[in-house]
Amino acid sequence: MSMLYDSSNTTLRFPYMRSVLKISLAVFVLIVGGFIYVVFRSEDLLMFNWFRSLGLNSFVIKLRDSYSLMSIQNWVRYNMPAGLWLFSYMLIIDSIWEDGNSSTYQFFITILPIAAIVSEAMQFFRILPGTFDVMDLISYILAIFLFLTINYKNK
Repeated sequence: MSMLYDSSNTTLRFPYMRSVLKISLAVFVLIVGGFIYVVFRSEDLLMFNWFRSLGLNSFVIKLRDSYSLMSIQNWVRYNMPAGLWLFSYMLIIDSIWEDGNSSTYQFFITILPIAAIVSEAMQFFRILPGTFDVMDLISYILAIFLFLTINYKNK
């Protein structure tokens, strides 16, 4: 308890607050990416079957109807959510392993960014099914760059 709480001035110590802020940002970014998918993507996606199965269909329809007249750029609709989710993942992993030096941290902080970039490259070479999209690749690179920038400034 003494690590998290400074009894002399009743404030939380900085490392704990940094983790709380990173987790809060990660959750916010994850929600934004999910919102874009739910509101602006095609109802043919598998997740809409899940919403129906969970009894959330009427809520999702109302949400989509509320934003039906809103127009967003294709990059925001189709590419940005993947970058947001990658950024969110990296923030969560960084919050779990505060030291950032362990091999476990190094594995988990790099595995998903590498997998995202490699899977996009494999789509380009038709090794992996899917459609290569340079904007997806840019979204991943921007997410990694943003994470590294935030992480560098906070160390």
